[in-house]
Amino acid sequence: MYTLHTLPDSASTIIRMALDEMAVPHTLRALDREAGDLDSAAYRAISPFGLVPVLETPDGAIFETGAILLWLADRHAKLAPATTSQDRAAFMAQFIFVANTLHPTAMTLIYPERPAGEAAAPQVIRIAHDRLRAQLAYLNSAGLDPTPSILTIYLSVILRWIAVFAADPAFAITPGDFPTLAAIARSLEQRPKIAAVAENEGLGRTPFTAP
Repeated sequence: MYTLHTLPDSASTIIRMALDEMAVPHTLRALDREAGDLDSAAYRAISPFGLVPVLETPDGAIFETGAILLWLADRHAKLAPATTSQDRAAFMAQFIFVANTLHPTAMTLIYPERPAGEAAAPQVIRIAHDRLRAQLAYLNSAGLDPTPSILTIYLSVILRWIAVFAADPAFAITPGDFPTLAAIARSLEQRPKIAAVAENEGLGRTPFTAP
């Protein structure tokens, strides 16, 4: 049995959706940011920087969204091509691009003060916005497999964030300009288990395409 440490509408949402799509038994431990749960000694012992998600497993605790998703997909042989599949190389390149490039750029759009302080935030927002549009254009034309996967779930949640949480709403990005990505996200919204997580976390019925 796994235990997933969660905050609503965060990266732990991605893991919840993947776990439910895989039909993997798990329990949830809701964290209270205001109560200081993220800074407690017990939580820092499994999440060194006090971030979510963390998945506790019989093999030990795992942090980092991409690491958790890949571990689950390989352990349970679901939501990703097998390591012996000819599709694995392209899938891995696209997945790591989302985890290592798209996700950090999205966080810069949402928290532009982090790289260089409040004074630089307006310029950082513009740079992040332009980079995100270029990165999404690449993914839109990259021939992504629309089959539900750890990649499409991860990407769809990021699409939500950059539409809802951009520090300057004028620079929010919605999927409308990226029809392939929008279609993938829309298909995920219609899956009962993903819809149930969205409802539980108060994200609405179209959490990715019209949040």
